Amino acid sequence: MWPRSAGVVLSALLPFAAAAQPAPAAQPAPTAQPAPDGPVLDLPPEHAAPPPAPREPAIGLGAGQAPEHELVRGLTEQRFRSAGASASNTSVGGYGEVHVRGTTTGREGERAWVADIPRLVLFVAHEFTNDIRSYVELEVEHSLSCASCPGAAELEQAYLEWNAAGRALGLRAGLVLVPMGIINSWHEPPVFHGVVRPKVETVVIPSTWREIAVGAFGQPLDWLRFEAYAMTGLDPLGFRAGGLAGGRQSAGLARANAWAGVARVEAEPLLGVVAGASVYASDAGSNGDGKFFLRDGTPVDLSIPVLGWSLDARWRRSGLETRVLFAEWHLPEARALMVSFNESGAPNFIDPTSPVATRLRGGYVEAAYDVLRPLGLGHELLPFARLEAYDTQSAVPEGYRANASYGVREITVGASYRPTQGVVLKADYQLRDRTLGFDQTQLNFGLGFMY
Repeated sequence: MWPRSAGVVLSALLPFAAAAQPAPAAQPAPTAQPAPDGPVLDLPPEHAAPPPAPREPAIGLGAGQAPEHELVRGLTEQRFRSAGASASNTSVGGYGEVHVRGTTTGREGERAWVADIPRLVLFVAHEFTNDIRSYVELEVEHSLSCASCPGAAELEQAYLEWNAAGRALGLRAGLVLVPMGIINSWHEPPVFHGVVRPKVETVVIPSTWREIAVGAFGQPLDWLRFEAYAMTGLDPLGFRAGGLAGGRQSAGLARANAWAGVARVEAEPLLGVVAGASVYASDAGSNGDGKFFLRDGTPVDLSIPVLGWSLDARWRRSGLETRVLFAEWHLPEARALMVSFNESGAPNFIDPTSPVATRLRGGYVEAAYDVLRPLGLGHELLPFARLEAYDTQSAVPEGYRANASYGVREITVGASYRPTQGVVLKADYQLRDRTLGFDQTQLNFGLGFMY
């Protein structure tokens, strides 16, 4: 099944269907409308009968990881079909977004505006057989990539998968998104509200986060889906007071001495209601081997356990969309990092006022409603509100003091307008209330697309 990514279905199967075969003369012509060429994005009717099963081969997140009628992931169905007898087994798609953001700091601060293309992604998916397929996603961030440019050109995903037992069990290996929370897996701009992604899922869960992995996925029951991987662990020397993002390795000559176990389970007990839970466990110390020393230059091996979990739920029904998420990380041996040195005798972490935390946590609640739904216009206009609280210094090692500037409450209010499926126009206003330091306000405008 195709994973989560740009243009890949955000909530359902991603079937690649072979070209239609002519019906025998003795049989009546099918009544269903023929599928159009290329990708098609559908939001299923909320009260319609369950759609018929897709033709094989079906490709989607986690071996059909989401049933076709699932509503909570936003754009639910994307199908790649070729026309005529010369069907192609390769499909191309992508997504992108444009931002204009204005930020003020403190009461007297002037609003500083920046215009940006934070990301443009193109993907190629290929089916070798009914059960074996590949998926590759290329991303350009901030428009330019060079030694002195602000952006980057990188792989976001690149893997092979095999449906070993149909929808019930598949195997996947390559560069894979870490299945923690919601946004890291489903971050296409038409799918989430707000011009920028929720801070909890970029600061506490360092989206977008991917690593080299091998593992399994599947949908053993209609209402139950799972993913489980062994993947390259984090680099502990990249940890900072602001979170774990600097420890991501993203398959760039990644140190593979320490591996992590990651798993996610999702349940859909009712139509349009999805609850998920993710866990992560690793001892990242081995990925820093050869870089930890005592003050006198004696090399030392450190154990740096990294334990994380998240819980989330999504509900979409009758024009109402809601999300809730909570995530927490524990680094019980963070003090060992803070008192370590490099080979020259200099501290690996030089700012004792901003230590690597022993606990990071955050959560948010969000609600939106389609005010155009009663008019039946086919467009969507969804005013929304989101309340977040996060602190990457929730607890710190003994002998250190937490830096309260990393404790934040954030309120975002705005609207998403979808004139057609796969296109969104967004605007919002954010108030960032810091426990210590100057508060910030941010006014954001953006557009996004996926196909």
